[in-house]
Amino acid sequence: MKKVVPLTVIGFWILMLLLAIRYHLFHLSLQDIKQFIANSSFNPMLLFVAIFCARIFLFIPSSVLIVVGSLFFHPFETILLSLIGMAITETIIYLLSRSIFSDSIQQFMENKYPSLFEEIISNRKRYLFLTVATPLAPTDGACFIAASTNMKYLSYIAIVFAGNIPIAVLYTLYGNFLLGSPWITICITATILVGFFIFISLKKRQKKDTHFSA
Repeated sequence: MKKVVPLTVIGFWILMLLLAIRYHLFHLSLQDIKQFIANSSFNPMLLFVAIFCARIFLFIPSSVLIVVGSLFFHPFETILLSLIGMAITETIIYLLSRSIFSDSIQQFMENKYPSLFEEIISNRKRYLFLTVATPLAPTDGACFIAASTNMKYLSYIAIVFAGNIPIAVLYTLYGNFLLGSPWITICITATILVGFFIFISLKKRQKKDTHFSA
């Protein structure tokens, strides 16, 4: 049974990748996803959740799908559907990490980033929540690492769910602002991104100065 589950998951992942390559899904833009949902004969809500679940195999960021959802559904529906999709995808990541990649992830982190990994182990719940609740943060990567540390599923999924609520609300509001005032939204987004990158570069420079002075 231990061998069957990983092989099944890997086989399914390969199948999804082949289908993505065959139908050029790696080049989907926000507008393409919107048209795909609008022109489909399937129930749009079920289709949205299905695409959300498939995003980890198609390497589509969750933020893009939440914004797309906000263009179709009522804000409350978008938030609810996004949280359902996120719970399913992060459950898949949890199962993948625990059944296949757990030892590899731990070994990589211990060898490459020993101090960081030790810190994550000591404060894994706090690290997971902060990463999940931070816009543009690598949520899936944090979930992979958290699951590999043998975190209990109920604690894991509760933290993921709690962290994704503000993110789902934020991107839903962003999608609605984008629809109503696209240029204002783009200008505000550009300002925030520039400020964020300036902050990161200043932090890095400060660390270098501290290192050299020591």
